[in-house]
Amino acid sequence: MSCGAPSGRRRWFRGVVTDPEPAYPDPTRRALITIATLLAVMMTTLDGTIAVIALPHIASNLSGSQEQIAWVLTSYLIGSAISTPPSGWLADRYGRRRVMASSVAVFTLASIGCGMSGNLTMLVVFRFIQGAAGASLVPLSQVVLLNINPPERQGPAIAMFGIGTLVGPAIGPTLGGWLTDSVSWRAIFLINAPIGLAAFLGLVLFLKDKPLANVRGFDFKGFVAVSLALAAFQLMLDRGQMQDWFASPEIRIEATAAALFAWLAIVHMLTTPEPFIKLAIFRDRNFLLGSLIGTVIGVFLVGVVPIVTTMMQQLLGYPVMLTGILSAPRALGNILTVFVVGRMVSRIDTRLVLLFGLGLLLASLYLLSTMSLDTGDETLAMVAFLQGCGSGFVFLPLTLVVFSTLPADFRNEGSVLFALTRNLGAAAGISAIEALTIRDAAKVQSRLVEHLRPDNPLLGLRMPDLDLSLTRSVATTLGEITRQATMVAYVDSYRMLLGLALVMLPLCLLLRSSAGGRAAAGAGLPAVHVE
Repeated sequence: MSCGAPSGRRRWFRGVVTDPEPAYPDPTRRALITIATLLAVMMTTLDGTIAVIALPHIASNLSGSQEQIAWVLTSYLIGSAISTPPSGWLADRYGRRRVMASSVAVFTLASIGCGMSGNLTMLVVFRFIQGAAGASLVPLSQVVLLNINPPERQGPAIAMFGIGTLVGPAIGPTLGGWLTDSVSWRAIFLINAPIGLAAFLGLVLFLKDKPLANVRGFDFKGFVAVSLALAAFQLMLDRGQMQDWFASPEIRIEATAAALFAWLAIVHMLTTPEPFIKLAIFRDRNFLLGSLIGTVIGVFLVGVVPIVTTMMQQLLGYPVMLTGILSAPRALGNILTVFVVGRMVSRIDTRLVLLFGLGLLLASLYLLSTMSLDTGDETLAMVAFLQGCGSGFVFLPLTLVVFSTLPADFRNEGSVLFALTRNLGAAAGISAIEALTIRDAAKVQSRLVEHLRPDNPLLGLRMPDLDLSLTRSVATTLGEITRQATMVAYVDSYRMLLGLALVMLPLCLLLRSSAGGRAAAGAGLPAVHVE
């Protein structure tokens, strides 16, 4: 029997008909739904990073080259990029419970398939299925947590969601390294089996909702155009550095395909009455600016993490476990701040909280921009902690501001687009930072090597024991020059990100002001009929 939304007249929200305020589950059921959704979110976000550290072991075990093993990551990202856009329509048409439970089930089975794979082809196929199945879980979980909580509890609800989305990627390298060293690389996938089972049972047993009435038909042409554009763009980003970017015919073809299908998608959406992506959603200023800010933040928040990890392992010589330990403060900062922010947004203008979070991220980037080869462990741990705290202060207020003025009928699609833009920003950021760092290192090394000649008097003063006639002496010196050049390139990249973060500060002030209580109350929650 459905207790549903309370009876009453339907209300208009900026020209969109929405249902009356929903009835909310009791506290026990709400807690069980929250646990199930967070397990699903953490399982999905964790798998995006946990496999990175195990790639050398997978390559050795399955006899794959560096280019072949890269498809373990690329296939996951392509599957996620293709399947993210239709998640909103599927939730409208079939209900969030069915979509999320099915996604968890397929993701879990694909994880078992990854762990049991006997060759690289099977692993890549199952990783693609993983990415496709898990694409809907993060955006729809966010909507579920907003819907099952009354307005005054939405701040803490998003804080819990922030833990799932931020802590998962943060602990991925540490957990992946420990499982790979202690058990096997297969364990990083098989560990999803009990987590996925618990999440599936929780969603099926406790989450109740109904599909929206009068859902528009599925725009297959728009879906194909958007999916092909995203897939080509993701391929270009993932394989660009390996293929020397636009010097490679493959990258030129992928870039052309991405631009062509993106143009076709835009033209189609502007000329069809029921487009795959409703462009009217971008008329909301908070959503448009929030998505733009989220995209850029994805560049310097998510994009900097793998760069710092690579720097610690390859340049500073840290082992896997020490790298994981020094990255752990990032997860600690996330956990400490999201609960504090959940209370702050109900009393303080969310824009001020967002600016404070950006300030913490600026501080972490400033520390990175002053690093050298002699930087100590304490500085690296402090950088990770500031990044964790900053992301906690940024994630919650930005989410609340984006959805505070969005009509209920756009809630599913809005959550999907918001997640998609943030993910694309992160993917583009990782590729761009990696490419710029490698190319900058080559330029700096070339300039330094110019001074390594016998007629340079400064060389004799600074390095009196250097004998350029000895191969070993020259090799040692060139190795040190490479380290110095690479460090300079990293610092240049961090300074570029620092400048990019500064650009975001004035954009935050253009958002509509909203204290957390008003933001939540005005959020126009979609109807959730609790049975």
